[in-house]
Amino acid sequence: MTLLRRIVSDHRRLVTAVILLLVVDCLLYAVALYPWSRKAAEAEAGAAAAETRLAQVRAAYETAVETNAGTSRAQDRLEQFYTEVLPGDFADARALLAPYLDRLAADAALVLERQSSVPDRERDSRLARLRTTMVLAGEYEDVRRFIHALETAPEFILVEEVVLSQGNETEEGLVLTLGVSTYYRDAKGAEAESGS
Repeated sequence: MTLLRRIVSDHRRLVTAVILLLVVDCLLYAVALYPWSRKAAEAEAGAAAAETRLAQVRAAYETAVETNAGTSRAQDRLEQFYTEVLPGDFADARALLAPYLDRLAADAALVLERQSSVPDRERDSRLARLRTTMVLAGEYEDVRRFIHALETAPEFILVEEVVLSQGNETEEGLVLTLGVSTYYRDAKGAEAESGS
C-alpha cells in the first residue's frame, strides 16, 4: 500500500469531509459568488457610463447657458444698434440723407445735378432701406474729398455704388454718380414681427 492510500484509509472521514467542503465551496462560488461578482462588475461599468453621460449632459447644459447668454447679449446689442445708430423712421432717414449729403457736396465744392431717393423694404424684415442716387460734378480732388468725408462720417450711410465719368465736352471736370443708402426701422416690419 502506498502512503497516500494509507492516509486516505486511516482518515477516511476527514478526507471525505474535506472533499465535501471543497465541492460545497465550488458550488457556492458557481451559484452565488460568481454571478454576484459579474453583476457588481456590470453595475460598476454602468455607473462609469452614467458618470460619463452626466458629464456630457453637464457640458451640454453649460454650452446651452453660454449660448443663451451670448444670444441675449447679441439681441441687446442689436437693439442698441437699432435705437442709437439707425434712423428711427423714414422721415429721420430722409432727413439724414438729403441735407447731410447736400452739405457734404457743397463743402467739397461739388455741384449737385440730380438727386433721387427710393424707399425699399424686404418682406418680413424689421428694417427698411432708403436708397439715394446723386449725380455730382466737380474736380477730381473735390470728388476724393467728398467720398472720404462720406466714408468717415459717423452717420450710418452705406456707399453702394460709385461711378466716375468724364464730363461732357463743354464742361471740364468729372461727373460722379453715387448710390448711397441707410437703413431705418420700419413700423410695418416691426408690427409683422411682433404679430408672429
